[in-house]
Amino acid sequence: MKRVSDPEIRKKQILETAMRLFYERGYDSTSLEDIAGELHVVKSLCYRYYDSKQTLFDAVLGEYTEECCRDLAEILHDRARPMEARMQTVLEHLIEPAENGRYHDFFHKTGNEAMHEQLAMKMCAYLLPHVTEELENAPQAGGGRWESPRVLAQFLLYGLIGVWQEEGESPEVRIRQFHALAETLLCAGEAAER
Repeated sequence: MKRVSDPEIRKKQILETAMRLFYERGYDSTSLEDIAGELHVVKSLCYRYYDSKQTLFDAVLGEYTEECCRDLAEILHDRARPMEARMQTVLEHLIEPAENGRYHDFFHKTGNEAMHEQLAMKMCAYLLPHVTEELENAPQAGGGRWESPRVLAQFLLYGLIGVWQEEGESPEVRIRQFHALAETLLCAGEAAER
């Protein structure tokens, strides 16, 4: 491989090569030495950027989380739509993810369920401040403010993981069920104020 002087380009090359090998060989069967060999560089070059295979995977996880959530955060901040509609759209995107994401195949490959769950948790953590901010700024159906917007955001997002991971029902049924629950929660203030 030709010499690369830009460290950001080299880091990207290492990440992309690692994910390809993780997909082809499996995470446990791929070493930093394998990644270096594939890039035709010495192993110490990989260690310059990532001190372990886990650190490298964490970098991929962070980058992919941001890639997956960037559009979802924009949806959440679209205040022209009611909060429950925004949450439903986010759920739809999470249950039926776009299959064109760079690492989609890796995270959805049989045998990588634990890594997919790590991604789900990371995505919830990424979206939490966005949902919290919107709940802080969106009045309840009755016009009041949420007592604890962050707790409600945590409940909606982390509760979403169970809905997201459920395989028994069709995506349409899961979306409908979650939407009904989210609408009930988001509209609860109106009933409480009566």
